[in-house]
Amino acid sequence: MDFVVDADWVTGMLLASIRCAGFVVASPIFKAIPVSGRTALVLVLGYAFAEPVAEAGDLGMLLVGGFTNAVVGLALGFLTGLIFYVFTVAGSMIDFTSSLSAAAIFDPLAGQQVTVFGRMFNIMAMALFLVLGGDRLLASGLAVSFEAIAIDGTIALSGGLAEIGVTLLGRMMIAAIELAMPALAALFIAEVVLGIAARFAPQSNVFLIGLPVKIFAAMASVSAVLLLVPETMDGVLTIVQDTFREALLGM
Repeated sequence: MDFVVDADWVTGMLLASIRCAGFVVASPIFKAIPVSGRTALVLVLGYAFAEPVAEAGDLGMLLVGGFTNAVVGLALGFLTGLIFYVFTVAGSMIDFTSSLSAAAIFDPLAGQQVTVFGRMFNIMAMALFLVLGGDRLLASGLAVSFEAIAIDGTIALSGGLAEIGVTLLGRMMIAAIELAMPALAALFIAEVVLGIAARFAPQSNVFLIGLPVKIFAAMASVSAVLLLVPETMDGVLTIVQDTFREALLGM
C-alpha cells in the first residue's frame, strides 16, 4: 500500500500547530488540562486550521513562518487569558485577609503555589467557562486569526499591544477587588471588632481567637462572592472576544 504525503499540507499543519501551541502554552485557561490533553488539543486544532503552503522546502520560509505563528499564538493566548486571572486574584485576596494563605499548597497542574479560595474559584470559573461555551469562543477566535493573518503571512507589531496588556491588567485587578468585596468587607469588620476587643480587654488572647473568627467570617461571606461569579464570567467572555479583535488589529 502506498501512502502519499503532501509536503505543502504537512508544512501548513506544522505552522498552524505552532500558532495553536503558542496560544495554549501562554493562556492560563488551559493550565488545568494535563500535558497530554493540551498536546492532543494542539494537534486537533492544527489539523483543523491547516492549509497547504507553497514553497514547503524553503528553510527560510519555514523559520520565518514558525517564528511569526509562534508570536501570534503567544500574544493572543497571553492577552485573551489575562482577564481570566480575576478569579485567582480574588480568591487569593480573600485567603490573605482571612489568614488562609498559610495553607497554600503546590498545584502540579498549574505549576505554582495555590491557596484555598483561589483554587476553588479557579476550578469553578473553569467549569463555568466551558459550560457557557468559552472553548468554542477560543476556537472561533483562533479561526479568525488565521483569516486575519495567514499561516505564511507576516505581522507588524505595534505599541498598541502593550497598551492592550496594561489596560487588561488594570481591568482585571479592579474586577478582582469588586468580586471579592463582600468577603473583604466582612473580614474588615471582623478585624475592627478584634481590634476593639484587644483595646478594651488586653488580657484576652485576641491573636488566639482572631484566626478562627476570620476564617468563620470568610466562610460565611464567600457565598455572596460565589453569586457574583456567573455575572463576572459573562463579562470575561465579552472581554475575551473584544481582545481577540484588538490584538489582531495590533498585529
